[in-house]
Amino acid sequence: MRRAVRDRPALVSPANFRLGSPQTDMTLATQLHWIPLAIFLLTYGLIAIESNLGWHLDRTATAFCGAVAMVLAGSVRPADAAQAIDWGTIVFLLGMMILVAHFQVSGFFGWVAASVARVARTRFQLLALIVFTSGILSAFFVNDTICLIFAPLVLSVTEELDLPLAPYAIALAMAANIGSAMSVTGNPQNALVGVSAHFTFLYFLGHLAPVSLVGLGLELAILALVYRHQIFGPLPKAPAPAAGPIDRTLLAKCGVAAALVVVLWAMGYSFPLVAISAAAVMMVLGRVPSRKIHPGVDWELLLFFASLFVVIRGLAASGVVGRMVEVFEPWLGGGAVGQLFGVSGAMLVLSNVVSNVPAVLLFRPLVPAFPHTRFVWLTLACTATLAGNATPFGSVASLIVLQHTKSRGGVAFGEFVRVGLLVTLVTTAAAMAILAAEYSLLPHP
Repeated sequence: MRRAVRDRPALVSPANFRLGSPQTDMTLATQLHWIPLAIFLLTYGLIAIESNLGWHLDRTATAFCGAVAMVLAGSVRPADAAQAIDWGTIVFLLGMMILVAHFQVSGFFGWVAASVARVARTRFQLLALIVFTSGILSAFFVNDTICLIFAPLVLSVTEELDLPLAPYAIALAMAANIGSAMSVTGNPQNALVGVSAHFTFLYFLGHLAPVSLVGLGLELAILALVYRHQIFGPLPKAPAPAAGPIDRTLLAKCGVAAALVVVLWAMGYSFPLVAISAAAVMMVLGRVPSRKIHPGVDWELLLFFASLFVVIRGLAASGVVGRMVEVFEPWLGGGAVGQLFGVSGAMLVLSNVVSNVPAVLLFRPLVPAFPHTRFVWLTLACTATLAGNATPFGSVASLIVLQHTKSRGGVAFGEFVRVGLLVTLVTTAAAMAILAAEYSLLPHP
């Protein structure tokens, strides 16, 4: 059986940060370079402002300007900027976006959404179907995509049946985040962790699927408790949302391609190579005009990722990463449970300041310094995703759903936070318990 994690060059070499080593002392003794640190702080500060206040300079433009500033300031050489970008992650995300875009063109997601609405007979059944269907689909088709598809359905059904919008919209946003935590294909930060740590697809799924499934059940229970006066009782009538036509031939091709991708990942083949190969095959055999596929690719996200890689490289050049290791020393030298609490707490805060993708990118250089590296990678991916439910700004998926609800008055910020904080704390606590149990019961290096 192949090892789940292979040695790879890291942005910050693990050897440089082993506690008590001469290299560590030298790194920590190095004077901070304030220019790259100032550029980093300004970049992340503007990202946080845009995420929380709708700043005119959006997150992608801010990250891009920060990357350019790092190069102009001499903190990152032009040649090093290209090397700083983790092209494996970029290629993996691009390949999956192209494959998912073909599924979308085939009409698959619209058919699933319409089927969910037709099956429900009570308000609670509708809520449960939205939670588990969107959650499980998000694990394999990226949570942002599922929110884009399901948000119009939720608005249509709740308006048609005169149901309260908030419980169902919040259920969709949070379920998409929780469900996406179980798979490397669920969200961008998981893709980053999967590629960086060289996990196999089944290894990642096997460890985090229990976290997501339990989390979805807890989310449903919390929503049922909070909205108990609004979501119980029969539906006044069966909703009949219109489902678009299905291209069965294209859907069959997509299904075969997706199955082959999973099989090759399970056999240990490279995530990026398999994803981009499947995308190329679908571009040829799918016979879909490229102009219909290109809108399904989130080019802004890819530029955002590439730019942040360069910004983080500049931060490493400032010497602050070594200081951060010093700050985290109590957890670095402690046991796995202490690391679990430390990483979870850091992600809970960072994910709601700058969103979960930048938070994971910021924390990534520190992971090789931890003794229990695989355990820390899993904790990082899981808790960063779950932390995104605390506020509307913690994840892009939540922002997508809330943006759609504005046509019906929207969901109040306070209401989302009131439910989101409870869901985040409960699901994160459950995740920590499950991961701690896995670490104690399952063999590990």
